[in-house]
Amino acid sequence: MSRLFKTSLIVMIVIFLLACSLVTNPINDVKNTAGTAQAFASDVSSFASAMPIETLQSLATTIPIGTIEALPSEIAQFGDYFNPQGTPVSEWNGIPIMPQATAGQEFDASNYSFRHTGAVKDAVDFYNNALTAAGWSPIATTSDEQGALLIYSMDGKYLTVTVADMDGDFVVWFMIA
Repeated sequence: MSRLFKTSLIVMIVIFLLACSLVTNPINDVKNTAGTAQAFASDVSSFASAMPIETLQSLATTIPIGTIEALPSEIAQFGDYFNPQGTPVSEWNGIPIMPQATAGQEFDASNYSFRHTGAVKDAVDFYNNALTAAGWSPIATTSDEQGALLIYSMDGKYLTVTVADMDGDFVVWFMIA
């Protein structure tokens, strides 16, 4: 075999191996990312409480330590939005609360949620009518029997209305940005 043939063969093998890794690596990365996202989303609250703060602190390569230390409480508070406690108000930030509300809670100036008896369709119909009448413009709406996401805008603000089935009760969560 000539030297040119051997060199060409080696170059072709290297190119073939590189091409194979360029195809399979992105596929494996997507699989790994999807698995990680699915595991994280399966139970956000238990993830936050089960993760030791030392593990989170070890991840602080580019994220400020203050942000990482605040993460468990932020994740835990996110779970609270779907378990409001207290007496519901009749109106929050100019947004009417459904008469079927059984419990409600304001978490901060931008977040309020309440439980209600009824169905997703009841909440979607109520808020499509009430928010449009109050001057909010619909941007996007999606819903099914298990939940809904409604997004509105008015005067440079955005209102997200999330309706979720929580063990047979429905929770409506408002977030203003």
